[in-house]
Amino acid sequence: MNRVEANDWMVIIALVNSYVFMSLDIIEALSGMGVHFKDIPPNILERQMKAFWLTIPFYNAAVLCAKASILMQYFRVFPTHRMRVVCWVMITILAIYGTWAVISAFLNCIPVAKFWDDSIQGYCLDKTKLWFSNAGMHIATDIAILVIPIPALMAVDLPRKQKIALMIMFAMGGFVCITSVVRLVSLKKIAESSDPTYDNVGAASWSAIECNTGIICACLPTLKPLVARIFPGMVSTFNASRPTRGDTTQRNSDWNGDASTLGAHGEEHEYGAGDPERVLALVPGTGFRSSIKRWTREEEKKLARIAFVPEPRNRPNLTYPRPLPPGSAVPF
Repeated sequence: MNRVEANDWMVIIALVNSYVFMSLDIIEALSGMGVHFKDIPPNILERQMKAFWLTIPFYNAAVLCAKASILMQYFRVFPTHRMRVVCWVMITILAIYGTWAVISAFLNCIPVAKFWDDSIQGYCLDKTKLWFSNAGMHIATDIAILVIPIPALMAVDLPRKQKIALMIMFAMGGFVCITSVVRLVSLKKIAESSDPTYDNVGAASWSAIECNTGIICACLPTLKPLVARIFPGMVSTFNASRPTRGDTTQRNSDWNGDASTLGAHGEEHEYGAGDPERVLALVPGTGFRSSIKRWTREEEKKLARIAFVPEPRNRPNLTYPRPLPPGSAVPF
């Protein structure tokens, strides 16, 4: 496409937050994470707890931005009114609870230094309840994002090999749900632990797996042109589509390497634009209503002129093909 859209910026933001989160995870590991609490010097323990305090908001930001990127892709690929409403509702929910998750992570304690130093006077939110409520929201939104496209995907008219490839791609979203649940189990372990520095390894590892898998899932749909260029034989295996009436390859394929994710030429390249009849073209020439040919504006004008050619007088029983006027040839 040679341009960057809103969903691309969102996944880039998710990746940057993931880099920061992983860097802080490394600092935790170098500061005694996985070592028994009693064996860590006080100054090293304080450094680990400071890094731990910072990992939480960056983890939440990475996960939330990856989910928002996926929803923006749904908004573009399935441009029906119902799907747009559902996507806007989900993005609003992510924005509200995501803002709370990030701010409450930064300001878990007032003053914030009380997070790593209990001797300081102040107030802290209940860490266990906060972590579990945020984890529950992550799991709920993961499941919702996985379920939202199922009705649309059921209507996709694809050959079996292509449908299997599509299902495998969306099954990766199911793996994100599994990682969220496993992370919740790890959080329960650390919440009940009397040796949190030793028991935090599982929660930190699964948090990293969850946010990075979410980023991978958000990027998977855009990789087809790259795979087609590097491994053309692999993609050609999945391109044996059913015959259709008319050449829909260039007009209907939103995922071609040089095509826009919108529909016909000349449409505004913004969210909300596009033809509601536009296909989900994971491969050239297939998708929703794949047999419908899309005309350019000039072709439509020519067709309109042909449609209004007057009938010849005194020839009611025309039984042979009627020649068309000069200059009004069908544009295909």
